[in-house]
Amino acid sequence: MVALPRRIVVVCSGNTCRSAMAEAMLRKALVDEFGGRADGVVVESAGLFAREGDPASENARAVMMERGLDISSHRARLLREDVVEGADLVLVMTSAHKQVLLARHPSLEGKVFTLNEFAGLAAELGPDTHDPFGGSIEVYRATADNIKRAIDGAIRRIREMSMENCTGSEEPPTTE
Repeated sequence: MVALPRRIVVVCSGNTCRSAMAEAMLRKALVDEFGGRADGVVVESAGLFAREGDPASENARAVMMERGLDISSHRARLLREDVVEGADLVLVMTSAHKQVLLARHPSLEGKVFTLNEFAGLAAELGPDTHDPFGGSIEVYRATADNIKRAIDGAIRRIREMSMENCTGSEEPPTTE
């Protein structure tokens, strides 16, 4: 049995675009990859500077609907200690978010990564995920495409980490 992280928090600035889209995509990807074993994984999002209760941006909602994901009920929330407390993994959208988060919550060292960094795509895509806020639907689509690539990489990494945790080594378990 593969041990999965119990709590993943996705963080951006306002929690109306990037982190809202990434939360929905990550939740779906976990279920697609791990099936019922993903039921115990809590995926949530927040923003470092969010205005509580703001809906996901119109273009974020539209782009997610194009992908079969409904984020119309999403409401922004400010990142507070109770949100990140106990998180196994915190995925942020930029290096600046990572710096701010670690300055506020030093106990999260080793659990906070930019999404691209965690996915192993920082060299290719850069460490940061572009903020589409105020951009056209095409800008949101491009951002969602990059987030999707990073989510796919993150799922591979979670699978690898889970196998390490399960076997106690970096080698995948053998099947005999």
